[in-house]
Amino acid sequence: MADEMTAAFEKVYNGGPSIHGTLRLPVGKPHVTVLFGPSGSGKTTILRCLAGLERPSRGRITFAGETWFDAEAGVQALPQARAIGYLFQDYALFPHLMVAGNITYAIQNLDRNARQARLEEMLRLLRLEGLEDRRPAQLSGGQQQRVALARVLARRPRLLLLDEPLSALDAPTREQVRGELRGVLRGQGIPTVCVTHDWVEALALADEVVVMGGGRVLQVGPPDEVFSRPADAEVAAIVGVETVLTGRVAERKDDLAALDVGKVRLWAVEPNGRGGEFYLCIRAEDVTLEIGTQPSSSARNHLAGRVTEISPAGPVSRVTVDCGFALTALVTRQAAQDLALMPGTPVTATVKASAVHLILR
Repeated sequence: MADEMTAAFEKVYNGGPSIHGTLRLPVGKPHVTVLFGPSGSGKTTILRCLAGLERPSRGRITFAGETWFDAEAGVQALPQARAIGYLFQDYALFPHLMVAGNITYAIQNLDRNARQARLEEMLRLLRLEGLEDRRPAQLSGGQQQRVALARVLARRPRLLLLDEPLSALDAPTREQVRGELRGVLRGQGIPTVCVTHDWVEALALADEVVVMGGGRVLQVGPPDEVFSRPADAEVAAIVGVETVLTGRVAERKDDLAALDVGKVRLWAVEPNGRGGEFYLCIRAEDVTLEIGTQPSSSARNHLAGRVTEISPAGPVSRVTVDCGFALTALVTRQAAQDLALMPGTPVTATVKASAVHLILR
């Protein structure tokens, strides 16, 4: 179709793995598809095949009605013909060029005035004003990331490919730049495919998550659906976050925010006091269960509910509680026996406010 990109291909390495890529995303509007999974699952190979840097062994890739690759027809469009912006993991900045030279390197085909106008636009967009005459070695990690992104966007690509865009940054910088990157991607009318193995990054950036494992696509869907309702045990092990909810801030008090999740209110620590809608992420090991409805701890969130499912998960049991939404807890098998947990058992699920991780939607 003329308004989407479709890809269904396989890349076979001699004596190595076979990578299967299946993607579909809209063209001409901001949409971020995140390829999520562990190292070695084939994420970067898919990115390189989309860019034309690798030739798939079989299959087909089309973009807005154009055929970029067709094994049967013998079509392999050159990378430059695809008008793609590719942000590499190490940013690949030229150390001998200033910031301005790095950004304008890919738009030398424009005349001088147009090139200068595009440079100034990118400097404003990525908040790089005043850094034009610095070399990459004189920049912080976050500034280098923004220069690399500015260089990619300066060409006005039709498709943006990001390979672990934040992995080279330290944790505090990554937290800051993540929000900046999200804002830039949402503000550009460019479909984006982003590779990451960081679940926080996936939730913060993605409109759609493609979970990969062993060279295969295992599950595709909206972030909250994929992380909260993994298709099988393999996906559950990869995503690693058992409960992901969407909520809206109802009130703020001190450093805490009360968020409404349907008819249930949850308290969470909110570090910046900004934003209205969030993903609320709760790991199963941070949920404790007590019989009945009388909580015995001072934790902020006490959720009355009933057990709906108990399933073995190695040395522990995975317990799902309906408390207005499906909440997952991990308890030892001995604890499950001592509490006599079974479907229908009334329990109180307790979650500390500090254990509810907020990610801006």
